[in-house]
Amino acid sequence: MPTTTAKITISNDIASTPVSATKTMYLYKEGSGTEGVDTMLSASKKLASETAVDLVAYTAAGSATHNFLYINNPSTNAKEYFIISMGDTPSSDVEQIGRLYAGDWMMIPWAASSAAYDVFIKPSVATEMTVEYMILS
Repeated sequence: MPTTTAKITISNDIASTPVSATKTMYLYKEGSGTEGVDTMLSASKKLASETAVDLVAYTAAGSATHNFLYINNPSTNAKEYFIISMGDTPSSDVEQIGRLYAGDWMMIPWAASSAAYDVFIKPSVATEMTVEYMILS
């Protein structure tokens, strides 16, 4: 049986008492609790305009309602970021999730049950930018 884990460690010294947290999550198939995800789609795309594009559509996912989506901005230029949003078309009322600045990444559980949950990405500049992503299901 496959085993996939995600781990994050956060430590800081912004408070008078430094805080640290480490969390590990096992990535299981929908409704299982014990059976690990066994499908992965991994890709990188080069985008060269400030137009939002459909990064991942619900038809790309292995499981309709239980996937894990990882997105990375490998840029080292602080002015290059991606606006991440969710919806059925980039021109409709989409929900902005946030921005991934140079070196930032995100991982979210992602329901891919309809086009209303497509993930769109919009570069901050018209020069070529690379985005890396993975869908685990």
